[in-house]
Amino acid sequence: MMFQPTLAQLLAISLLLRLCLILYGEIHDRASLLKYTDVDYRVFTDAARHVTEGASPYLRHTYRYTPLLAILLQPNILLIPWFGKLLFSVGDLAIGSLTYSILSHSGHAHSTCLTGAALWLLNPLAAGVSTRGNAEALLGCLVLCTLLAVKQGRPVWGGVLLSLSVHLKIYPIIYSLPMFLHLAYCNPQPSKRSFLNSYTVLFVVSFVIVQTALLSLFWYVYGYEFLYETYIYHLIRSDTRHNFSPYFYLLYLTKYSAPIYGAVMSSALKFICFLPQALLCALFAIKYFDKLELCLVVQTISFVMLNKVATSQYFLWYLWLIPLTYPQLRAFALRRTLCFVVPWVAGQGVWLLTGYLIEFECDNCFLAMHFAGIAFLISHSAMVYNLISSNWVQVAHPI
Repeated sequence: MMFQPTLAQLLAISLLLRLCLILYGEIHDRASLLKYTDVDYRVFTDAARHVTEGASPYLRHTYRYTPLLAILLQPNILLIPWFGKLLFSVGDLAIGSLTYSILSHSGHAHSTCLTGAALWLLNPLAAGVSTRGNAEALLGCLVLCTLLAVKQGRPVWGGVLLSLSVHLKIYPIIYSLPMFLHLAYCNPQPSKRSFLNSYTVLFVVSFVIVQTALLSLFWYVYGYEFLYETYIYHLIRSDTRHNFSPYFYLLYLTKYSAPIYGAVMSSALKFICFLPQALLCALFAIKYFDKLELCLVVQTISFVMLNKVATSQYFLWYLWLIPLTYPQLRAFALRRTLCFVVPWVAGQGVWLLTGYLIEFECDNCFLAMHFAGIAFLISHSAMVYNLISSNWVQVAHPI
């Protein structure tokens, strides 16, 4: 009989893997000029140092996150410098555990739930990102907690957790519509299925209260700088140096056109880029809100693939959701799966190569990087198509 570990054993193995990577990173950083630790981790640590000194975390240039993150990472200064990496790794483990809980709540067998959790916990990309000091695991933990709360019919917790998620990063706001519709029309009691019921009201009210409290508190303490760095910057941000977005090359060309013409065109393109994102996210929310796992995955992939800025960390936003679709994906033929996996891997390889040539060799490879972004768009589109067609398609409840 084949050995099957328990969830506790799987979590222990995953924790050991991450502790080894953290230790390796500390040794590597002392011996090499090319650091294992993510540059953002140094930004987090510097911001936390300012907070411990009673100053604003925004004194650290390029710190564009909520003050909560700097507050959480004060032990980097007060205890050990790798506390944050350990915290993010624990967030990774929580994502795996939540994946198991969500699949179990959906009625899947223990072995299926365990495999879904393992897809994240033993993923080298996930382990590498968190142990290098990237904070995305905390966001993933909140997103999956929100999903579980909504599926369990706990609207207050769902609203609170979604509000915290949006406070960390703006993009989880796209989940508010499908979650609202799920609470409205997927109630186990048919008599309570309506657009406005106790579940939807509690969900909205709890979201608004927490969001208002956080905004008011940090506005009072840090002023406009908090609003700009945490929210406004990310809304107007445009990375014309290099990113995975299919719009990257167009934005790059318009930015360096004639001053007035370039500014007008760049602003118009940013608005145009937003329209297909908003349309797809709304359509998927309306059609698939009764299958929240599928809905959130295809919404997130669509958001990332059509965003005007897309970097490697954005891929994590859907990678921690994809294991939730494992029960459906395992029915895929290998050939069909490779149709979107191979372009995804190949596109990333080409992009990383061109990014290296642009950044370190100063070569003009912007057009090649643009084609790598187009390959990503195609692979992401194939991913969405296959996820929807893998026996998930259902007629949504009437609205």
